[in-house]
Amino acid sequence: MHSGGQERALRLYVPRSATAAKLPLVFDLHGSGGSGASQAALSGLSAVADRHGFLVANPDGGVQRTQPPAGHFWNIPGVPLIGNVTVPDDAPDEVQFISDALDQISAAACVDAHRVYATGMSGGARMASLLACRLAGRLAAVAAVAGVRAGLASESDAGQPDPASCEPERPVPLLVFHGVRDPVNPYDGGGYDYWSYGVPAALGRWAQIDQCPPLPVQKRLSPTVTLLRYRNCASGTEIVFYRTDAPLERGGGHIWPGSRGARAANGLKASELIWQFFSRHPSSMRPQT
Repeated sequence: MHSGGQERALRLYVPRSATAAKLPLVFDLHGSGGSGASQAALSGLSAVADRHGFLVANPDGGVQRTQPPAGHFWNIPGVPLIGNVTVPDDAPDEVQFISDALDQISAAACVDAHRVYATGMSGGARMASLLACRLAGRLAAVAAVAGVRAGLASESDAGQPDPASCEPERPVPLLVFHGVRDPVNPYDGGGYDYWSYGVPAALGRWAQIDQCPPLPVQKRLSPTVTLLRYRNCASGTEIVFYRTDAPLERGGGHIWPGSRGARAANGLKASELIWQFFSRHPSSMRPQT
């Protein structure tokens, strides 16, 4: 991919079931220190794509470090990297990169512009959340695994998001997975400097953005999984949250549910659920170019 005067790596998976028809596209974003290849292995979305017929894009984050913390990272403006490392001044504009990548993939493949989505794990979930805030005109829905955000923390109250930092142009359907015992991105907030407010605060802000009822409907799915759903939101949107309660020793915590080591903890298969969610939320907006 070409963006901001740079060449960027991106793995694009074309499913075996691809036809001449236009296909949905899912951006699958890696966590801090990962890569497109590592995220593809973690999520296993390519296997889901084979079953359901959609493209999967696994880009590398634009900040690459060889010193600890090493790996690829996403430049989220106003937020440091893990370890409280300052983002380099020449870090690329990641929202522009995803937008440019969408243009270039669409020029090379048959993409359904009404069915473009983003998901990610941890730092990738924070990046997907940023895309929901900034790129809602091009994305139909977003799923955040172990890292949902709703903009920057408020300067006056770090326990709440700043509404002015996330004002998407339309309501955005949102799917969230998060463990209450997550030691990396604590459910109730705190932790590392990039995290601050907790998951309930983030969901509360998204409920305001999507003009949902203030309280979700809850359903206990298993001893370790609770489903919370905000329905009757604006423009047919919804917010769906799978809250996982499994202890760390049983595979809970900072996980992609259904990946290796996490399947026995809660029985969820996040990648399949993500596609089911995306498939029922095409965009009705005229696609931007």
